[in-house]
Amino acid sequence: MNGDVRRRERGQIVIIVAASLVALVALIGLAIDAGRAYGVKAKLNAGVDAASIAAARALSEGADDAARMANAEDAAQRYFVANFPSGYLGANPGAVSVTAVHDASGYWRVTVTGTAIMPVTFLQVLTLSSNNVTVVATGQAIRRDVDLMMVLDVSGSLGPPTSPADTLSKIKSAAISGFVERFAAAPGGDRVGLVSFASGAVLEVPINKDANRGFTKTSSSGTGVEDRINALTVSGSTAQAEGMRRAVAEINAVPVALRSSLRVILLFSDGAPNDVNAVFTRGASGPMVTGDLYSETDPPATSAATNVYRNDQRDNLLGTYADIANLPAQGLGGIALTGSRLLTSGAPYANTRCNVNKAARNMIENIAATARGQNIVVYTIGLGARLTSLEVTFCGYGVAEYGQNILKRVANDATADTHSEAVPTGRYCHADNADELHSCFSDIASEVLRLAM
Repeated sequence: MNGDVRRRERGQIVIIVAASLVALVALIGLAIDAGRAYGVKAKLNAGVDAASIAAARALSEGADDAARMANAEDAAQRYFVANFPSGYLGANPGAVSVTAVHDASGYWRVTVTGTAIMPVTFLQVLTLSSNNVTVVATGQAIRRDVDLMMVLDVSGSLGPPTSPADTLSKIKSAAISGFVERFAAAPGGDRVGLVSFASGAVLEVPINKDANRGFTKTSSSGTGVEDRINALTVSGSTAQAEGMRRAVAEINAVPVALRSSLRVILLFSDGAPNDVNAVFTRGASGPMVTGDLYSETDPPATSAATNVYRNDQRDNLLGTYADIANLPAQGLGGIALTGSRLLTSGAPYANTRCNVNKAARNMIENIAATARGQNIVVYTIGLGARLTSLEVTFCGYGVAEYGQNILKRVANDATADTHSEAVPTGRYCHADNADELHSCFSDIASEVLRLAM
């Protein structure tokens, strides 16, 4: 009797152990397949995220929205394949699905969906279902269109005694291939306008101001951005404030409802500013005169600076006026001539070479501060050794007045001595020579496009 009981108990134990082993194997199988599915899902998420970012970046290329969409789809597929190789944890990916919606506000919203088929073993036995599991992931990215003004210095200092043709040709090439070509032209794309300056400033290419957006790179009439860059010649002084003022006015001329959320000004120069753009009061011998007063006109530093150039042209002398005794409180557009370091007190200021030069430096920083206060990101590029020394010897300047330090302040570069986190931070890039300009233009284009994401 007892033997029969023991035999029955042993039989029950075997059954319990067998059942437990089946359950344990099932749990282990479930853990293995679930772990693989989790790994596939994580890899798939990374793949569609990379694909969506690549697709958004590719939207900057193409003559119209259809071409940009095709570029986005191609980029998404390539990046997805690169980030989710076939056979990863036994799973095989399918083609990604890409949708892109171009909002009237200037946003591209890109959605990428990817799938992967993962074979299962233990789960199939446990559930008696399909031997495959489909894993799905979705990534999304947003690209902002850009409203952008280029402000290019073409002053005479870019010419002799160095090779003017060679230097200017390299500036043009760098500005076009390193910068302009990186942005989406034609309807639906980015907006790009152009201002050039020397002893005054010219709006070379107005920015597009309608809902169609876009810009023209080249045209048969020679009015495209690249056409106008290629037509530039050098002469005159450095009216940075007037160049920047024209750019700010032009980018602000885009109706508020149509503006891009990303607005940018890029300023290129090879020197410190030396012109004051204003309406000047003359003595009894004549009426007021509007233009750019040049600070470095001979005779000596104690004498009045008297050469006034047209502010709406690059190098056109209006006349020499010996009866401009004092500088006005404000320049064109209401730009103050005073600053935090120079001409801080004691107005009215006498029209001397030094005061004009100080006012010119204040004015470019003041108009740049106005731009940043309107949420415009300012970038600057500087060329040559003149920016890393004191160009002017008649004012007793210190290191703070190096041209590159002014350009850093204009950009609110992170290394500027007046950098503020409260307003948009731009960037200053210095090129020791013209051969390095392409890198500067390209790096800043990349920075702008990164902000567009």
